[in-house]
Amino acid sequence: MDYRALPGVDIVHNVLTYPWPLPDESVIRAVCSHLVEHIPPSPPDPRLAAFVQLMIDKGAITEDEAGASLGDWQDGSPRFIRFMDEVWRVLKPGGQFAVICPHGYSPGQLQDPTHCNHNNEATWAYFDPLERETGGHLYRIYNPKPWELMHITWSYSANMEVLLRKRIDDYSYHE
Repeated sequence: MDYRALPGVDIVHNVLTYPWPLPDESVIRAVCSHLVEHIPPSPPDPRLAAFVQLMIDKGAITEDEAGASLGDWQDGSPRFIRFMDEVWRVLKPGGQFAVICPHGYSPGQLQDPTHCNHNNEATWAYFDPLERETGGHLYRIYNPKPWELMHITWSYSANMEVLLRKRIDDYSYHE
């Protein structure tokens, strides 16, 4: 799946438009290479939804055009969390998600003006309710869909390689 119709791309789709055109639990393994650093980490400005709806109501754009250009402009949740939850949705129980991205402190991360999501080795603890280093405390901040952090390799000056597995138990946190 890619935003562009490149050779070898089976599904042309904006990854920020949800749901993706894939059924629930239809993927065994997902690989994401040099994409997550382009996923905005924060939610869209709440004023955007009202403005886009006004443009649709006035006939200036269609809802499909808004979705193709802006992604899920109506969702007020943090976009990176929403992206990770969507990968979780399409994976089969126990399915794996491999991520390759530049380390947040690396020259490769800092040089590209379109990189907006600065991940480091601690980022992935926010997705694992049983992560050993933090005891799952970072997970409870956003309460995303639960992942198991299986493996991570990283270098401050280069890339990270992360392997996650979809957890199937309910780890939702409620105060």
